Amino acid sequence: MLIRIVLILLSLSSMYGLGLRIEKKELGSWSKFVPILVFAFFWNFGILPLSVFFTGKLLGVSELAFAAIFLCAASPGGASGGLFVLRAKGNPALGGMLIALLNGANTILTPLIFSIYQGGSGFNFDLFLKLFLIGTFLQGLPLLLGLLSKYFFPKFFDPVAPWVEKFSTFCLVLSILLLIFQYGEYALSLGWIAWIGAAVAVVFSLLPGIFLFNSTQEVRASLSMVSGIRSLSLALLLAELHLKQSETLLTVLMYGTVMYLISAIAAEFWNGKKKIQT
Repeated sequence: MLIRIVLILLSLSSMYGLGLRIEKKELGSWSKFVPILVFAFFWNFGILPLSVFFTGKLLGVSELAFAAIFLCAASPGGASGGLFVLRAKGNPALGGMLIALLNGANTILTPLIFSIYQGGSGFNFDLFLKLFLIGTFLQGLPLLLGLLSKYFFPKFFDPVAPWVEKFSTFCLVLSILLLIFQYGEYALSLGWIAWIGAAVAVVFSLLPGIFLFNSTQEVRASLSMVSGIRSLSLALLLAELHLKQSETLLTVLMYGTVMYLISAIAAEFWNGKKKIQT
């Protein structure tokens, strides 16, 4: 229960903090990001799940653990990606648009992709409505509130932004520690093949920013970090609804631990490249 509360606070604070960092001029130039958004869409809902599927089969990950890893790979739009975008010195406006796009699409596409993977029936309206409400309240509204705060009361909220980011960072570190202490012993029982499979999936998810050689550093960092952070809440919900196995739930939590640790390293990589350029 505690880990869920921390993840919710992380989602709320990271999206609110991202909204506080978006400048008016960046919103006005949203059309230039359309090709990036299209690429991110196909990467996260097509290329990445397929890559993880074939890699997991090649590594020989156990069926239940692999189902959870595939589910995480098919669940983009994690709200805590906003914190990583800021840490990597990415573009806040692009980061917000990417998270909004992926989170909006995952309410339909992630259950559909996972249903196809399982050989199921596909779209479920009740599930869609539940996911839509979760995404709206945990991601959309905090981002909008941050934007409005920045737009109407910049003198008051500009000094607040660093403290929101510090709180998000605290929630992130606490969530990692909770995952390790509460589930570490059980997650280790999954075997190193499952851990390697999760790590490979995380690395794959972080790659798209590297391929955009002609884009700016900020754009590449934003795409990489948003794609790297998956929606753990969505993955856990679908695992509970469709798989109902302790091994799959543990694998999702294990994936989250690996994801945050590797993504933190990637954020420092992009941050370091930004410092070198300046």
